[in-house]
Amino acid sequence: MMHPSTGMTRRSFLTITAMTGGLLAAGGVARLGRSDASSSQPVTVRDERLLMGTVIHLAVVAPDAVQGQGAIAATFSAMQRLIGYFDYRRADSALGILNRTGELANPPAEFTALLAQAQAISALSDGAFDVTVQPLLDAYGRGESDPTPYAKLVDYRRLSVDAAKISLGQPGMAITLDGLAKGRVIDEAVTTLQKLGFDRVLVEAGGDMMGVGQRADSTPWRVGVANPRSKSGELLATLNLADGALATSGDYMNYFVQDFSAHHIVDPRTGHSPSELASVTVMAPTATEADALSTTFMVLGVAQGEALAARLPNIEALFVTKTLQHHATSGFPKTTRS
Repeated sequence: MMHPSTGMTRRSFLTITAMTGGLLAAGGVARLGRSDASSSQPVTVRDERLLMGTVIHLAVVAPDAVQGQGAIAATFSAMQRLIGYFDYRRADSALGILNRTGELANPPAEFTALLAQAQAISALSDGAFDVTVQPLLDAYGRGESDPTPYAKLVDYRRLSVDAAKISLGQPGMAITLDGLAKGRVIDEAVTTLQKLGFDRVLVEAGGDMMGVGQRADSTPWRVGVANPRSKSGELLATLNLADGALATSGDYMNYFVQDFSAHHIVDPRTGHSPSELASVTVMAPTATEADALSTTFMVLGVAQGEALAARLPNIEALFVTKTLQHHATSGFPKTTRS
């Protein structure tokens, strides 16, 4: 993947705010290895692990720490199973095999479903989202500046996806799941916790997150959306996150020149970084949708991004231009600071 010489290395645009006693606050939190079974009040149990090159945080409201610890352990196991399919760092992962050989027979159902979802978003966005953009990303990672030789390798329509086999249309093609995998893993974590009977949870992976229910004190999970040009943690908004997901894409996360004109997000149709937006934050029913659409809207820009959001159910977005002008869809929370 890409290795910029400057910029943030993970999605820290969305931060869980401690000012309202949230996940980062110490009060009311049971750390792993510590139990308070005698308490009649619910406790928040949290843990974090480094997976997929990013830190994944779990917070679970449980009757006691022991039950919370068990749920978290089971959830990380479920997440690691999926990561085993999606991790490009592993040569034996489904993604690794597909990119190395050009095809994957008998693919895992979760892998097939994720690529089918990617194909649907590609079609809806007229190719603004395209998982076959990986050859371009590799070229920029090697320091090349001309995307022309790789244009023929980028075309989602040449990715064949079905239950029996996934195949790439020609030698040299490869796919990336960077705009999908974290969201899908977050969704898996939330689903696992709910199946175990825990319906008050917050899961965060590299800035993408999903919240369900309320915190232990019966107040909403609160998250902050930061100014993409602030070095002091200034917030554009603080939002309640309940039964939904939030994700952000931004030019500042991995950038290659100081003016942010070249960064890790590439328009698959032109081979260059989109020039209008500094960041996009998306609220969606699932983290997979939020993850993919935040990247898509960065490429499309404000007008086309808002138009696509209006066609999709329960999708809201906050667009921040490079001049820090804010454009929000009609249903985005009105806590945005101007």
